[in-house]
Amino acid sequence: MCVCMNYPNFNLRGVPYNVPDKRVPNNMAALNKARGAVLILALLIVALVAGLGIKFAGDYQLGLARAEGRWHGAQARAYGYSAEGFVITNLSKDSTDYDSLDELWAEPIPMELEGGGLLISLTDANSQFNLNNLVDPLVPGKPSGDPTHYSASQRMFIRLLQTFPELVQDQSKAVEILESIVDWTDSDNTPADNGAEDSYYLSLADPYQPANVPFRSVEELRMVRGITPELMQALRPYITVFPKKQLLNINTMQPILYRCINVSTDLTPLPEAQAAALMPKDKSYKQKGDFDSAVSRVFGSGVVADADFDIKTNLFWLTTRVEIGDQRRTARSLLERGQPLFTVARREEVY
Repeated sequence: MCVCMNYPNFNLRGVPYNVPDKRVPNNMAALNKARGAVLILALLIVALVAGLGIKFAGDYQLGLARAEGRWHGAQARAYGYSAEGFVITNLSKDSTDYDSLDELWAEPIPMELEGGGLLISLTDANSQFNLNNLVDPLVPGKPSGDPTHYSASQRMFIRLLQTFPELVQDQSKAVEILESIVDWTDSDNTPADNGAEDSYYLSLADPYQPANVPFRSVEELRMVRGITPELMQALRPYITVFPKKQLLNINTMQPILYRCINVSTDLTPLPEAQAAALMPKDKSYKQKGDFDSAVSRVFGSGVVADADFDIKTNLFWLTTRVEIGDQRRTARSLLERGQPLFTVARREEVY
């Protein structure tokens, strides 16, 4: 006799397979939720990695560009220093008898470089009027407007101001500006007859004090009483600033400066026709005596020109323009004539 017993089929939880376990959630819903969370997490990781990759690539490119810029900048400076040596060597071989614009130094020199180019050019720094030629004290015991009250350079500047009649109405205004310039640079606080000292500048809406020292830059002239923006713009091509007094090179100065030459008893600018007669006929004066002959033809025999000038140059501006890759650098060096070599008196970047 066979006895058959039916035992229920239980799972590990002790629940029969055919009895639903209310504690177990829907397996498919839970699986879908888990897949969604994993997908979102994967997308976030991909986005984070992509963002970091872009940032690292950008930082690398920026660092590379900076390194390249520094390298090209160092190359440009090296070429500039080499240009100084090249020019100094050649200028030292130039005749010291006279300097003029028909000499080789006045011609720009282009040079090809690997990945770029270099342009070397020289200009005569003594072709412009040095404002610090005006710092001499006025001659005492003379009235304002008397030509003997001023030095030769001061008389020349008074004449230069009058070559802009639309900006400087008359000679008295030119004298006022010149005396204000002298007051700006002298060390005392006593104004000249038509000058200006602390009492004037401190009474302005935006007060300031005069420098009471020689000019350190051309832009400083804008601070002096009587120098309007328009007059400053008109004067700028003809003026410069050097610490020491410098003579004008009559072979290289611009035509308007010939109008500043006259006899010492006359503060008016020279008429254009007479100024043209003083210009060199053969591109340059080789000797000072040649200029004296021109003065005699214009003013009469025995007359001495009232001008601080020379026929040679003491200072040259060297300009170097370097292009390497994407870098473009322009620099200027002031070269001063010495015995026997030139020296670099100043360096500056041009932007």
